[in-house]
Amino acid sequence: MMTRIVHLTKPRVALFAVLAVIVFAAGTFASAAPLPGGVTVYGTLSTDLNSKNVNPGDGFSLTVIRPYPNGDASYAGAKIRGHVLDVVRAGQGRKAHISLGFDRIYLSDGTSAPISGRVIKVDVKHANSTTQKAVGAGVGMIVGNILGKAVGTNLGGLIGAGGGFIYANNLKTNITIPQGSTVSLQLNSAVTPRSR
Repeated sequence: MMTRIVHLTKPRVALFAVLAVIVFAAGTFASAAPLPGGVTVYGTLSTDLNSKNVNPGDGFSLTVIRPYPNGDASYAGAKIRGHVLDVVRAGQGRKAHISLGFDRIYLSDGTSAPISGRVIKVDVKHANSTTQKAVGAGVGMIVGNILGKAVGTNLGGLIGAGGGFIYANNLKTNITIPQGSTVSLQLNSAVTPRSR
């Protein structure tokens, strides 16, 4: 059996070097597939957001979880950075509200992309409004009794209790989006991760 020896000439060495660089670069810059607008991305929240104390501009992040967008596992563990757009604090006749904005997604392979979307579902906990209503009725009853005695009627407590309950029932509670909550985000436009 005869062994054949291949001699690399300068043009062949140059060709192999170019091919090696292309293969290396393709592996280095490979990234997740682009996501079209309308796709839903699921993530867990990094911190508590409470309408009582958050402010517009406050930052937060989501960690992308299953099911991954378009079934692409390269999005696993990606970080989505966002900020609070608007806050309405609870008050008399006013429901609490927190609006979230999304800025950028960072993938584990070092690529990132601007991201825009809207929240379609989130776990939200409300403060205990039953206790608030009971306390309102109790305080109303005490105030009503005092006023009723001053006016000369025994109905003050009953009227005060009803008024306190109505007031407390109309007094809305703040909301908390707890750390670890799952946020479902629907993309407004396409996301195309690229190297930084």
